[in-house]
Amino acid sequence: MTSSMARVGWADLPGEVREAVEARAGRVTEVENLDFGEGSEFKAVLDTPTGRVFAKATLIDGWFAPRLYAEARINPYVTRLAPRLLWQVRAGGWLVLGFAYVQGRHADYSPGSPDLGMLAEAVAALQDLTCPEHVSWPVERRWAGLTEQPQVMAGRALVHKDLNPRNVIISEGQAYVVDWATPCRGADWVELALLVPRLIGQGHSPHEAEEWAARFRPWRHATAEALDVFADAEAHKRQKLAAQWPWPNQIRTANGAWEWARWRASRLDSR
Repeated sequence: MTSSMARVGWADLPGEVREAVEARAGRVTEVENLDFGEGSEFKAVLDTPTGRVFAKATLIDGWFAPRLYAEARINPYVTRLAPRLLWQVRAGGWLVLGFAYVQGRHADYSPGSPDLGMLAEAVAALQDLTCPEHVSWPVERRWAGLTEQPQVMAGRALVHKDLNPRNVIISEGQAYVVDWATPCRGADWVELALLVPRLIGQGHSPHEAEEWAARFRPWRHATAEALDVFADAEAHKRQKLAAQWPWPNQIRTANGAWEWARWRASRLDSR
């Protein structure tokens, strides 16, 4: 993630790259270049003879390349939740991934949104997945140096780690989870705990956000002490991220994380 990332369009890609893509996808007849999100230098919807394709690309030796390789590698394991990877191309110094296009919109996490039910179904499906053996990055490293007890976040569950509303696409009554660039493994409640500050940042109270998470068994089985450790560490992590990348979504989530951490701290004496 970098605020200085240069976004390129289809016409800016080297001819060798475009030719290689068309050799796999068919002739590209129309392009909708996309300028939202991070994680790659190129994102677009391509019209091809076999349908629309969501494509993303990065320089093979660039900063984002490991993220795209990770996303390609995990895709076969998460197609219950994510658009299927149709092809990948390496040409002209670029890596290009082509995914089945999902016509939809970004999720709405605000209180009362019907999308919250579809988000819950997606999270439940995610929790049913077995973490692939190749996903070995431990999620607790996210909070290295921010807590003396990172081990409480350790576990064997698959964690997406970035279920922000832009990574959840609502289409025909289903929530699709996209951007699997940083999968990791951790405790089965960590994905839910990462969602709580996002819900608070979208207008839920800390109590309401935790009530939403409590519909899932892993949350109900998590200890209060582990959640306290997480909330405090995540508040500090989010503060650092918002200071480095002061974008609206980062600031909202950072504010939500601090509100949640303060709320949990205020309840310590009542337990």
